[in-house]
Amino acid sequence: MTIKKIYIRLIEGTVVWVPIKAKLIQDDQFEIVENVIFDNLDINELYEFFPGDIVELEQFVFEDGTKGKVAKKLISKGQWSDRKYLEFKFKATLGLLSICKSTIEKYKNEIERIKKDSNPGEFFYPSLLETVEKLFKLEYSNE
Repeated sequence: MTIKKIYIRLIEGTVVWVPIKAKLIQDDQFEIVENVIFDNLDINELYEFFPGDIVELEQFVFEDGTKGKVAKKLISKGQWSDRKYLEFKFKATLGLLSICKSTIEKYKNEIERIKKDSNPGEFFYPSLLETVEKLFKLEYSNE
């Protein structure tokens, strides 16, 4: 079993790349293994991928000019707790979701959860709340 350091995107105010451990599956496909950074997730930290996910890597040049392999494509989802909810938050925060009926159908429970959780004052990124509001309005505009 070959364990290597790869990088995944993290939103913590801005988008950054964090090093994590992953197990080589084949060529440029790796399975993310348990990493300390996932032990106590902060609600302000949104990771793109999680332990158990199999991802495809590509070479990347970071802002400081160094190079590294970064996870760019999800091949297979792991069984991470609350994965779909965290995936929705990550994608919605970066504006990676289409504002359409199929997105609403896929993430209906996650949209409702964020609408409910945002009322008591739990922190959410403004762009996430804007995406949720657009999806919510689209869902109820045809009723």
